[in-house]
Amino acid sequence: MLTSKSRIVEFVHAVLAAILVFAVSPSSAQQNTPGGNLGDNSGLNGSLSREDLEKLSGDHKKDTEGNTPSDPKVARARAQAQAGPLLKALQIPCTITNARLVVSGTRQLKPGAREVQANVYEVACSGSMGYLLQTQGTESPLGNSCLNAEESRAADVAKGKAPGFFCALPENADVYALVSGLISSNGGAACSVKELQWFGQSASTRSDYSEVVCKEGGGYLVQVPQAGSSTPTTVMTCAQAAKRGIKCRLTDAGPVETPITLDSLKIALAEHGVSCKIDLIRLVGQEEKSRRYVVEYRCADQPAGMVAFLPLEGNTNPYDAIDCAKAVRSGIICTSAE
Repeated sequence: MLTSKSRIVEFVHAVLAAILVFAVSPSSAQQNTPGGNLGDNSGLNGSLSREDLEKLSGDHKKDTEGNTPSDPKVARARAQAQAGPLLKALQIPCTITNARLVVSGTRQLKPGAREVQANVYEVACSGSMGYLLQTQGTESPLGNSCLNAEESRAADVAKGKAPGFFCALPENADVYALVSGLISSNGGAACSVKELQWFGQSASTRSDYSEVVCKEGGGYLVQVPQAGSSTPTTVMTCAQAAKRGIKCRLTDAGPVETPITLDSLKIALAEHGVSCKIDLIRLVGQEEKSRRYVVEYRCADQPAGMVAFLPLEGNTNPYDAIDCAKAVRSGIICTSAE
């Protein structure tokens, strides 16, 4: 039984499986049931299309702010000065160590609309991932991490297409090393990246997921925030992902466990003798030591709520249940009592 609030750990397994939108191929669609196909990840994902890139770097190429200075130091200083406000507008924390103007041109934000000035910059950030930034006239700028850009480039090359823009500054060129650093700095084991592939994205957390295969064996899913997102960078092994209902495609980490849902909790309660019609059910958390799931529920024909301690997934600890009045003493506040 719980003794304090601190012994309840936040349950995120089912939530992560529910919010993550997967990019799946037809052959893997049955393995990754949540979400749908996100399609081609070529070009700058979420910003410039391939046609936009060709237009910017093709016949319409121009620089309305004057030719790029021939002196590399002057060119870099100008690029840093111009990229700084874009990072601020996108709320990207970045201490710029290097920058360059990739291309300058015009593009239409909408079909039939007037063309606006569009510049693409690459920035290197001290101790963190670099970015490609794109202006859109007076509209809000767009940003794309060097990780996404590298995955787009690799996808293009694999399909025999000419790659779109990707990060090329010396500080950003070795994306594999950057990813290895992200893994180690977020609690992962040493991982020399052998393969890297875009996995999917979460609209609710505004983050992208990449799958990594390590030369040492095994793999990871790396969560990287999109431009302007406050979501922290996190990593989990493919084995951990399998326990959360997410199957890596490049690493075989065993069978995917069924995510915990409210329906599965109702079934578990019924197996432990709760035969009433449940009109309220809520997952409170999971016990730290016994790993039982803490569930609040209320029967339609009963005014008071209950708290159950459910042992699932082969857990041999006993099932227990108490009413909400007693649960308060253990630090559990029932919503049905509010």
